[in-house]
Amino acid sequence: MEKPNDIKEIKLDYIISYVQDKGQWAVDWLKELVNKEMPPNKNGKPRKITFIEIRNEFVKQFMPELLPPPKKKEPSMFDKINNL
Repeated sequence: MEKPNDIKEIKLDYIISYVQDKGQWAVDWLKELVNKEMPPNKNGKPRKITFIEIRNEFVKQFMPELLPPPKKKEPSMFDKINNL
């Protein structure tokens, strides 16, 4: 499979194929990620990990160069006032 140029191009089949090519440790990493207990939803019910969360963790682990650059945080009103 060809390496994606953008995080949005990564699909589940690509992730599965990639970790299989990397070896058993990568397959185990993916299985552990998918079966990880997630915080409950806003109604307090348990939830499963979403594909977007899986994709983002996959990119952090194997392709950090595809992560978008961090957004510059605007100073808060307290920071602005305290810096006077």
